[in-house]
Amino acid sequence: MDTGIYVALSREIGILRDVDVTASNLANLNTTGFQGDELMFTDFLSSFPSQENNVAFANDVSTFRNTQQGSMQQTGSALDAAIEGPGYFVIQTPLGLRYTRNGNFKVNPNGNLVTSDGHIVLDTSSQPISFDQADKVIQIRDDGTINVDQSDRATLKIVQFSNQQLMHHVGNALYSTDATPRPAENFQVLSGVLERSNVQPFTELTHMLYLSRSIQGTINYINAIYTLEGKASDTLAKIYS
Repeated sequence: MDTGIYVALSREIGILRDVDVTASNLANLNTTGFQGDELMFTDFLSSFPSQENNVAFANDVSTFRNTQQGSMQQTGSALDAAIEGPGYFVIQTPLGLRYTRNGNFKVNPNGNLVTSDGHIVLDTSSQPISFDQADKVIQIRDDGTINVDQSDRATLKIVQFSNQQLMHHVGNALYSTDATPRPAENFQVLSGVLERSNVQPFTELTHMLYLSRSIQGTINYINAIYTLEGKASDTLAKIYS
């Protein structure tokens, strides 16, 4: 068994997985509140009867999320909100609670505050936040309190988690987790502002170019092994013929 080819193929599989992750990051370059992923690699040791030592294969164990805050963009919209510091808005979806840093909110026809995808935004009592046609001036304060016509209406529910890496992408800038949240601390809500994606386009494009070259390099390596094996077989055939 030519273990060199199998080692190369294990790396190729990992590279293709990395391509998927990088492509997802680039696709969400302009997604508000999106946090990019990166792939983690490690060695996987395996033994073969014909080998004296263990063979190290490349193994893509998991992805980890870049939780660095994205840059802030002024929009001037009264319903837009961004979290400066740790924390996530709590969203009610048909599949359960979800969490996001995308504060691009609007009011739906039923008068509820919702995300750009139409999911309900919850307050600190885990209830929808409602408005009516008579409401005129809406302001979001730095603690998440929503003030309507100089009267406090509700407060945005903002939570944080001990380990953000246990949160999983479930679409654009929404995340799910089985971990128990706690009220966020040391944050400030910025009104009329949105947090942009933290994906760095030049970094991701450079990485994609590197992956493309790595794929071609691995293919060339495998072809070279097959060529050498073919020449070796021809030589042995001539010797023993």
